[in-house]
Amino acid sequence: MDIAYAIVAGLTLMTFFAAGFDYLGKRAKKASLEPSKDLVELEARVKGLEASLAERDERLARLESDLRFTTRLLEDRTKGA
Repeated sequence: MDIAYAIVAGLTLMTFFAAGFDYLGKRAKKASLEPSKDLVELEARVKGLEASLAERDERLARLESDLRFTTRLLEDRTKGA
């Protein structure tokens, strides 16, 4: 009869240990899904830098367009004729 108690106690303890580790694993997984404060700040900085870069690219494209227009105005048209 003592062996039966030992087997039942062992199975019960294994169940409790499995449930406990499952709970700890789910809690750790849930905590890892939430972004940290540093990560949120870094994402905000990257978005700001991307916006600034896009604005500079747009300004550069406008300057290049203006430069092409100015170059065409200043070309000596009498050379070709």
